Amino acid sequence: MKRPLLLGLLATVLLAGAGAGVHAWRTGQQRAALAQASVPPRPDLATWSPELPQRLAACEARIRGGQDTLATLGELSRLYHANGFLAEAQQCYEGLEQLEPANPRWLHRHATILAGYGDIDPARSRWRRARELAPDYRAVSLRLAELSIKADDFATARREYDAILARFPDEPYAILGLARCEIQAERWSAALPLLERLVNQTSYQLGYDLLVTVYERLGRTADAERVRAMYRASGAFRDYTDPWMLELNDDCYSAYTLALASGAAELEQDYALATRRIERAIALAPAEGSLNFQYGRLLLRQKRYSAARSQFEQATRVTPGFSDGWAYLSTLLETLGDRAGAARVLADGLRACPDSPGLHLIHARNLVRDRNPEQAIAEFRTTIRLRPTEAEGYLGLATTLFQLGRQEEGLAEVDRALVAEPEHPAALSLRTFHALSNGNRPEAERWLRRLLRQPRSEARDREQFLQAYRQQFGRDFN
Repeated sequence: MKRPLLLGLLATVLLAGAGAGVHAWRTGQQRAALAQASVPPRPDLATWSPELPQRLAACEARIRGGQDTLATLGELSRLYHANGFLAEAQQCYEGLEQLEPANPRWLHRHATILAGYGDIDPARSRWRRARELAPDYRAVSLRLAELSIKADDFATARREYDAILARFPDEPYAILGLARCEIQAERWSAALPLLERLVNQTSYQLGYDLLVTVYERLGRTADAERVRAMYRASGAFRDYTDPWMLELNDDCYSAYTLALASGAAELEQDYALATRRIERAIALAPAEGSLNFQYGRLLLRQKRYSAARSQFEQATRVTPGFSDGWAYLSTLLETLGDRAGAARVLADGLRACPDSPGLHLIHARNLVRDRNPEQAIAEFRTTIRLRPTEAEGYLGLATTLFQLGRQEEGLAEVDRALVAEPEHPAALSLRTFHALSNGNRPEAERWLRRLLRQPRSEARDREQFLQAYRQQFGRDFN
């Protein structure tokens, strides 16, 4: 190749390289400008932890300086979203979606805000794109199906839920969603097997309220009453796990939100995460004794008794009017064999919280144990007066009256317990035991049948009652 040709080729390569460099420089400048434009004005943070505005200021400075703008804008979005500044978070997400369009987290989190505002179409488009990018992340598909229900588009919702169950056959929230679609169409018989499957699969954590409605619509009032009676013990509704949203709690400065997050992690038996969340909440709100109480319960669940005791003691010091702290501390000391310490704590608790039904109930039970039934009766009656809608006080009083031979009075309290909490398993057991002991077969069968239908009753207890029925009447119960 001749020298002029070589020189020409070299010039072309250099020009091309220079052009690429200019393009890269321009692209970098454009990205930096976009990141800066995505930084929202800072809201009023006067009542927040000083750490939050400090972190926001640091993020803003790094973005202005062009330092790691993508990661920093992502941090800024988390700080705003995690702490409830949704308009500011949206501004960040709009930039992030342009800077990193293949990251489904930005789309998912932005769509969650939009759906909360009722902006269905922009939320749907983002979730559909997120699903294309992360087809195995089922929370996105569940949110899309929910969005269709929110838009009263039940046909689309049904297709969405069917598609989820094709990939994840036991997904309980998809089963719940399908049942909601059937109920909306008043196809009660179609909704019933879905809901019965769901409540059995989730131990009545999901779907029990809808199941009551369906039973009533189908004329099965006895089944409706049975399930309704279980409502109190079934616990609060639990949403499905959404790790991309839960990650936001790492940047949260709200003690209340962190306490909720700790409770959710505890329900999933992720004790390490639950501990991290509640410790952070306590650091943010050290004067809120209910947080120490929550931490104590978490430690108690793990049988970390010494650490739990320390948290319960702190709860009583910080918030002496919070009766549960005294109750759990006294019960824990009793468990550890420190009866004198337990009695002292209970007395202190009653002085601090004289109208606490829980503390009076513990006192009543202690009096029964110490063979002081008459005083125990008075304490049980105080418990009932303070909390008439729960069964425990009535049942404690009933048992004490039985021990004194006052059978009719005791049965009347059992019946009051069943008014307070219909189908309470302990109350049904007491009624069944009384009927069996008296050889009253019709009554025994009536109460035993109710007990056997109650899923909250212990299998061991049900079997013992069936054996007692067989021995008493010489035949199997059917």
